[in-house]
Amino acid sequence: MSEIVKSKGLLSIAVLGSGNVIGTVISAIAIILFSRFMGPSEFGLFSAAIAAMQIVVRLTDMGTNMATERALARAYGRDQRLADRLVRVGFWLKIVTFILVSSAGWVLAPWISLSLLHIENIAIIRTALLISAGTIFFEYTTILFQSSHRFAMVARITIAQAIGKLGFGLLLIWQGALTGMTALLVYGLMPGIGALLGWFKSPLSSVSLPSTWSKDLKTILSVAKWTGIAAVSATLADNIDTLMVQSFMTSYDTGIWSGAARIAAFGSIVGWSIGSVLSNRVARYKDPQHLRVYMSKAWKISILSLVVLCLAIPLAKISIMLTIGSAYLPAIVPLQILLVSAGLAAAASPYSALFYLFDRPEYYAIAGIISTVALLAGDYFLIPLYGLNGAAYVRVGVKILVLLFTIIYSKFAYEKHLHTH
Repeated sequence: MSEIVKSKGLLSIAVLGSGNVIGTVISAIAIILFSRFMGPSEFGLFSAAIAAMQIVVRLTDMGTNMATERALARAYGRDQRLADRLVRVGFWLKIVTFILVSSAGWVLAPWISLSLLHIENIAIIRTALLISAGTIFFEYTTILFQSSHRFAMVARITIAQAIGKLGFGLLLIWQGALTGMTALLVYGLMPGIGALLGWFKSPLSSVSLPSTWSKDLKTILSVAKWTGIAAVSATLADNIDTLMVQSFMTSYDTGIWSGAARIAAFGSIVGWSIGSVLSNRVARYKDPQHLRVYMSKAWKISILSLVVLCLAIPLAKISIMLTIGSAYLPAIVPLQILLVSAGLAAAASPYSALFYLFDRPEYYAIAGIISTVALLAGDYFLIPLYGLNGAAYVRVGVKILVLLFTIIYSKFAYEKHLHTH
């Protein structure tokens, strides 16, 4: 029987998935409160700053998270010394890249804020730049624990940071101090504080660089040269439409769009959870028979993920009313379209997980380029013509292109893998 259907694998999916769902629900409640008490315009300003922060996070990452997790997943249980060295090298790589990116961002902040986003409050963009360190630390912590199959710890820190967002959000509302800036501080800092819970027993054997750091760094960068393009492109795909709505339209429209995107993001956690567990398990496959069985089941997981998320489409209006409020009812149609996009993204995850085993890092780069080019071109032409609906349709189109490419390229890589092993 395939390893994928063994109880341990199912339990891992259940633990990580439940932690992500609980964390997402709590974070969603915090976002609901933010959106209700700030209103679309202020919420739009907050959302634009968050989008800018996420892009900073990914520029700091440049694919090293995915590359490090891939290397750690292969080393875990086989070469613990190598795994330890990779963890330490990755830690220092984060520090150096954050210093470089944050320095450049600080200088460029006035131009980005005033010329590109038409936001007069430069301070909120610079704040987003600095507190991106919390998310960078959180993401690095999760890949350390996921690659060593400590999924319960990932679930704990995910829930902890979400509780922090909600708790401090309620405090700000009670004090009448909730603004775009204060909400940004809460949303940006809590992931880092939550991640600290996993560091009571440090996953680092030492904070010093190993003597073989240059060799270990090459192991990460050999994949990151491809995944860097993918990581930046994926983040652009998730956030550039928010920034382009802000640029082409108003902060009010950005708030409406962000409200719909936040609700749709809850569905995206399904695909993320499946992909996170499958990728780390597939990376350990050695028996071709296990891989054949996995391939025979991948399409079933893919279709089920799409169908489950599409079933939520009729619930768009009531979801808005019960969450972000009637002020966001113009988001009904964009939300329905975005749920289809989330389903398509989830459908691709069983196939994209295969590239943790196949030595095809160029997949991530090509998929990222497809996403970025299609998104930028689509948004540039469709947002001025169709507004928020146009931005949502572009997302669906991008996800269809990526899904088709992922299926085709994974089957090609699968055949090559069988012939060479």
